[in-house]
Amino acid sequence: MKSFLLLTTIICFVFNTSAASPFKWAWERKDGKLEISVNIPSGHYLYQDQTQIEVKDFAGRMLPPYSQPPTVIHDDPFSGKVNIFRAGVKTVWTFLTPDPGAYVVTINYLGCKDKTPDSPALCFPPETEKIVVSGEVSEESQKPEVAAPMPEQLSRLLSTFKIERAASGYLSPDAFQSFLSEDDVSDKSIFSDKSTLMIILLILLGGLGLNLTPCVLPMVPVNLAIIGAGSQAGSRKKGFLLGAIYGAGITLAYGGLGIIAVLTGAKFGELNSQAWFNFAVAAVFIVLALAMFDIFNIDFSRFGAKFSPKDVQRGRLVTAFLMGIIAALLAGACVAPVVIAVLLYSARVYSEGNPAGLLLPLLLGAGMALPWPFVGAGMTVIPKPGAWMVRVKIIFGIMIIAAGLWYAYIGITLLPSKTSAAVAEEQIPALEAALRRSISEKKPVMIDFGASWCKNCTKMEATTFKTPEVINKLDDFIVVKFNAEKMGDKDIKPVLDYFKIFGLPTYVIISPPNAD
Repeated sequence: MKSFLLLTTIICFVFNTSAASPFKWAWERKDGKLEISVNIPSGHYLYQDQTQIEVKDFAGRMLPPYSQPPTVIHDDPFSGKVNIFRAGVKTVWTFLTPDPGAYVVTINYLGCKDKTPDSPALCFPPETEKIVVSGEVSEESQKPEVAAPMPEQLSRLLSTFKIERAASGYLSPDAFQSFLSEDDVSDKSIFSDKSTLMIILLILLGGLGLNLTPCVLPMVPVNLAIIGAGSQAGSRKKGFLLGAIYGAGITLAYGGLGIIAVLTGAKFGELNSQAWFNFAVAAVFIVLALAMFDIFNIDFSRFGAKFSPKDVQRGRLVTAFLMGIIAALLAGACVAPVVIAVLLYSARVYSEGNPAGLLLPLLLGAGMALPWPFVGAGMTVIPKPGAWMVRVKIIFGIMIIAAGLWYAYIGITLLPSKTSAAVAEEQIPALEAALRRSISEKKPVMIDFGASWCKNCTKMEATTFKTPEVINKLDDFIVVKFNAEKMGDKDIKPVLDYFKIFGLPTYVIISPPNAD
């Protein structure tokens, strides 16, 4: 039997790795019982021995199932006669939950689809899902899923609050005031009620706008130094090629990050919260700056070329591609509203069973890359070479060194320390205190998720949050500054997952129970 199931798993990955799982899980808790159920579409089934559900309380104690759904014997084309959970039969696992606290549910499962006249029998890849069950029963049967458990007290408090609305990226004072006073909490996605062509155009325009974010804009001199130098490009054709290769690096890296975010729930920009990433970027910038000063050449002779600001074409293409990747990664620290909208829309399309949804982040990267081939071609039209080009190269080199030193500084601030650990640990008690105050004063909570490495966060603090009108408007809220310096921290990540936050800054407004 095990060999048959192993063969089934291999067939799953070979023939169906791109398909979204059709099995939808839900939970309901009432009267001291927790019910875990799965919706099995018609013509589909789950293997009984490959479906395991573990329920643990926050002390790590495992609960045995009180009841399990019935199975039927199925003559499986992959595994022979096996017990399965079949569509049309009530598929519910029940667990007794005497403790009123929260629980963590881990679900592992493997399912297949029957053969039809139009398609062969096939299986879906093995899946694992994790759900945090809140400690309070509400009218809703399902709460947001998170990848790691939150502290029980915080989970119980949040379960009584209603998420009203959220926004992300840099907002002008007027835009932020509009967000604070918004009464209509319906779906205001920029893609709502739009045609496919309009959605494509909006995503491309949004990607184009990413070049103007505070994370990418300072890199423009570096980008021009890599793909620009017209006398080095030699012709419009070569300049266009350099810009296109640079754009390809942006597209692949940015699209790849978006796809990972959709498939795994990873945080866009989480790399920027890692010390090693900032040190790596700093090292790349310093090396490029030294090459700009002709201190040494970066030798890729084993690939048939060298590259530096004065080297031959193939090496410069490698450099342009790598710098495009770096530019895309740095863009993750400045998550504009359009990025969040694209990622959420992409996740929704993919969850509905359309793998094409995964192409939307790639399209966003293509929009960001769009101008660079033309910039590369245009940079070939410059005055004749002369001593002025040496001075320009030195200026570029100084800018690149400054950028490298800045990222080195950020990396140092992100190194593990007692101070940074204390800051992470302080966020949960501060949020809990704000929630209790909100319940007492019947005032909504505005949570401002930010970090020191987030340039849009810094810009918000220096501009929008200092505006008198915004300050007065925030008096109507309990304001919490949630420091998400390390987005993957064990205390921070569950909160970000709960609110489905892809990047920083993000602002969330929640209302206490009986606020109306």
